[in-house]
Amino acid sequence: EALVTVCEKARKLILDQEEMIAERRLSYLARDKLYYDDLAARARIRKRDPHYAKYKQREGKGIVGKVQNKFVDAYTLMKDGTDKKGFRDEYESRLKKNAQGGTSDQKLVAHHHRTMYLNVMVKNGIQVVKNELERMAQERWENEEDLNKFTRFERFRVYAHAKMVRLAGLALSSDFTPRRIAVQLSNDIYRLLTPRLKRKGVAIETEIEYRVGPYFVLAINVLNINWRRLLKATHRDVELRRARWLQAQEREKEQQGEEKKKEDSKPRSAFKQFREYLMQVMQLTQHDIVASMLAILFHTHWLFYEPVCIFCYYTFFGSAIRQFILSSVADDIFYYVEEKGMEMEIGIRRASVQAAFMLNALREIRADSKDHKKRQEQSATSGNQNILGPLLGPSIPADKNAAEKPADFEVPESLEFVGLELDLDVGFRRLRWAILNTNSTFLSEALYRTEAKYDNITMGTWDHHTEFIGSPKLPDTVNQVDFLGAEKTCSYLMPKSAFVKANMCTETHYVLAYNDYCFTLKKKALTPDVPYGSTFVAWTQFTVINTGDHTCRLICSVEPEFPNGPPLVSRQIKSGMRAGVGELFVLIGETIAKYADEYP
Repeated sequence: EALVTVCEKARKLILDQEEMIAERRLSYLARDKLYYDDLAARARIRKRDPHYAKYKQREGKGIVGKVQNKFVDAYTLMKDGTDKKGFRDEYESRLKKNAQGGTSDQKLVAHHHRTMYLNVMVKNGIQVVKNELERMAQERWENEEDLNKFTRFERFRVYAHAKMVRLAGLALSSDFTPRRIAVQLSNDIYRLLTPRLKRKGVAIETEIEYRVGPYFVLAINVLNINWRRLLKATHRDVELRRARWLQAQEREKEQQGEEKKKEDSKPRSAFKQFREYLMQVMQLTQHDIVASMLAILFHTHWLFYEPVCIFCYYTFFGSAIRQFILSSVADDIFYYVEEKGMEMEIGIRRASVQAAFMLNALREIRADSKDHKKRQEQSATSGNQNILGPLLGPSIPADKNAAEKPADFEVPESLEFVGLELDLDVGFRRLRWAILNTNSTFLSEALYRTEAKYDNITMGTWDHHTEFIGSPKLPDTVNQVDFLGAEKTCSYLMPKSAFVKANMCTETHYVLAYNDYCFTLKKKALTPDVPYGSTFVAWTQFTVINTGDHTCRLICSVEPEFPNGPPLVSRQIKSGMRAGVGELFVLIGETIAKYADEYP
């Protein structure tokens, strides 16, 4: 602890290479301060005299001068677009002018029964935790690792990870960065949503209706629809999404080998093909159904599709069509947020249900704020909270020995998104027993019920060798190779949030790898009650590697599977999955570290 304290104090006084480069850049910017001050002065003059040229001391009279001034404005916008001085917060500007009794530049949206509300909640991504762990474990100490030679520095790194994972939960629950992103994102959507939808033939009016912390609401009215342009854009998107899905299927078949190709090449009866098609149709989301119908209408004559679309829009399907139009541009929003290392939840609601939805969102923000404050108070105290007992089991002497990787063994590849890589100060065999053995209640009680607040938990047993899987010692008649492929099921009720109601999750656990060097547990989760839950399967994987000396490494990853192809909101599904599973990954690491610290 003394060494950690000294390092923390000395870190402020030591400059690494990146910090020296940053200082050099700051000195360059200081030299340019006079230049930028001159530009700002010219901008003030430009407001008083529209014909004033910003970069040249001459008037911009006539057509040529006006065109030159337009190019000057475009160049300035590109050069100084990220400058804080040039940022205008439409929401704060409107509130300030309303408080002063003036009129806002922003045109207010008329609220009626056809108004749609875009609700966005920005959250910290698991990337925040990964960056912090990498910074502590690699940049500040050692970035070269050799799992077969566990040095003192690596031992210290394990200790640092165990302490850091406790702060990871605080990093995820903090809304400081999401709050800043929400300010920028709300203004970007306000400015870009109108031209983006105009490309699709949809004219709208919008305003930032409300914003608090990481949550904001945009009110949107659809003014006019050019049905030909909307049908053409929808048809193009549907065909592009289907082509990408078919390419992904072909790559998957090539990876699976000849057996899968032979199985797919077998002739299928017409009844079986019709049943598969019917199942695919039943699992489509509302947005995909609307998109498919519009794509089909694109092949008809305008004398047919124009009255059909107008009749549907102004009768029974108007709300569904408006929700589809807004969802069709949601990918751009998610791409922006992902670039910032954030995740977000998005909900498009009608006017009739917006008030209740917004109230639930504000309640969730207050509850998260209280929970974050409670976690900070618990972190400030040295004692661990909510300890149910020695659920990790006793320490196993064999975990002290050095770990040797079998010659013919390869660690299973992680899934698409690696959420967390963590070094834990707990023995490999001890953790294997806590996670895999049916006599252990660590997952069900310590993790699911106490930390994650799940309810109605049922844990099944392995379909074979249930009494031996996870045991530190095996009888001579049992071979651990036989454990591969073992399955068991469990289910639990996940708590509700502002965007997702309480829902049941059914998991199937698979043992992919099992030996004294590594074990891998893969989970298949089905959540049909969540939005679009029938369109995807959530795969999570936990790989634990034995690093000897009562330590191990935990690698958590997640990947979505879309059996019938990615839906229109596939990026939204991926973001929600990463956010939810990322919080669970951190809870797993935090809970293991907490119990190992309390019962070494």
